[in-house]
Amino acid sequence: MNESEFRQVYLAYKSEITRYLARLTNNAEDAEDLSQECFIRLLNAKVEIQEDKLWYYLRKTARNLAIDEYRKHSRRPKREWMAEIVVLHRDTPEFEMKESINEIVSLVKNGEHRRILELRLIHGYSTKETARLVNQSEGKIRISLFHAMNRIRRTAVIS
Repeated sequence: MNESEFRQVYLAYKSEITRYLARLTNNAEDAEDLSQECFIRLLNAKVEIQEDKLWYYLRKTARNLAIDEYRKHSRRPKREWMAEIVVLHRDTPEFEMKESINEIVSLVKNGEHRRILELRLIHGYSTKETARLVNQSEGKIRISLFHAMNRIRRTAVIS
């Protein structure tokens, strides 16, 4: 990765990785430090990482750095934090999936559309159930979902 490519990747993902680490560590300074370390590791990576895999590489590296930071600062006996890490690894795909869905839903600015999208995607209600919950017709629910999905598509293309 040359300097220009690295600069573009850094500018594109720095704030997202720092926010992700801030949520994991609950500490802004640690998140900033770990974010820098994450990009240093990307720069020093021995293999070429495909452009479409960069986000996943950075996120996985950030997560591992946060776990390492937690271990370093933990004063609990080894047996306790090992049990917690086993749970973390088992729940990680589900946690990441929920986090990704929440990020996608947050792209929808219209409150009514976002609520309908949440009921459908996050809570798993059918169109009929959603219509009953928000006291609207099924057609109105489908239209709201259509507009919400278009908003997500437009935002994803711009980003």
